[in-house]
Amino acid sequence: MRVKLALAPRMGRQVVVEEVELDEPGDHEVRIKVMTCTICHSDIHALTGEHGEYEGPGAAGHEIAGIIDAVGPNVSYVKPGDRVLCSEVRQGCGYCEQCLNDRHWFCTNIPPMSFRVPSPYTRLNGERVIQTCSGASGFSTYTNALEHMLVKLDDDIPFEIGSALACGFMSGFGAVLNRCKPTPGQSFAVTGCGGVGLSAVMGARLSGCVPIIAIDTQQVKLDAAVKFGATHTVNPKQTDPVKAVRDITGGFGVDHSFVAVAGPGIKRTTFDLTAMYGQMTIVGHEHPRNEGMGEINFMEFLAGKRITGSVMGAVTLRRDIPKYMEMYRRGLIDIDSLLTNRFPLDQIQEALDDSERGALKNVVICN
Repeated sequence: MRVKLALAPRMGRQVVVEEVELDEPGDHEVRIKVMTCTICHSDIHALTGEHGEYEGPGAAGHEIAGIIDAVGPNVSYVKPGDRVLCSEVRQGCGYCEQCLNDRHWFCTNIPPMSFRVPSPYTRLNGERVIQTCSGASGFSTYTNALEHMLVKLDDDIPFEIGSALACGFMSGFGAVLNRCKPTPGQSFAVTGCGGVGLSAVMGARLSGCVPIIAIDTQQVKLDAAVKFGATHTVNPKQTDPVKAVRDITGGFGVDHSFVAVAGPGIKRTTFDLTAMYGQMTIVGHEHPRNEGMGEINFMEFLAGKRITGSVMGAVTLRRDIPKYMEMYRRGLIDIDSLLTNRFPLDQIQEALDDSERGALKNVVICN
């Protein structure tokens, strides 16, 4: 089947839109007519090789919402015409030991997601395109995906909201509820106020945290954080964030800190503004070679300080996403304000460039 796909001809930031051949869906696979795909900075990191190098042309786009166009053998969850979102998180089998312990992403019966592997797309010159950062590539008019990556999207939820729910929102909001688990009245700080960080601010607000401190170097993102529930903002270019946070919290630091961005020294700084009895949760990261922890001294943990991490919000896909749709429906979460600009697929390069300049979350309209 001929479809349009945005791809990087070689590892890097520059992409082009081409006609390519898409394979027929395989066993337990579906073909999705992609309606929208929001841009996650992980897409940019993956295309440029920051999440692992690859050879040949590469495709990305993993925050996908669309309509089931066709199903392969043994698909039972969806049928053609169903509205869905497609996520990197897999819905486990539900009955293995890991699933029964609420760790569906470690399911022993559903194969793990593989990145930087051949995609179902072939260029017209015969080159097989590499899938750089997910089990599907959403910067396209159609894509194939395994059915365990899908959640049915309610009829009253717009496709672009479904796209945002598929990764960025759950990575921040879900991590607060499922990994941080703050209690009302605890203090919370978020370093990095892009789409994931702002979603974490929403999670902290809904959890009853106070104060909620947003830390970022861009004023537009700090202003957005206030809209989403931050009570204080700190710009590290203007003040020492450790001192500022300790001043806000009576000298102790925050009960919970959340890192939603990568960069030299950022995690050490966030660790320092966390109370001696607090917890730092890490989401933002770059290449593993740049994520060493040699600057941490084990003596710093004696008072109970903790470091943990979260991937994709530690969600159980078909349990949590329906809850988030209901929260959106009732106005408890504001996803619309995360969506900055909308671009047709043919303007994907402009959309990616705008995201790198600081847009909260751009939407690519694929059909």
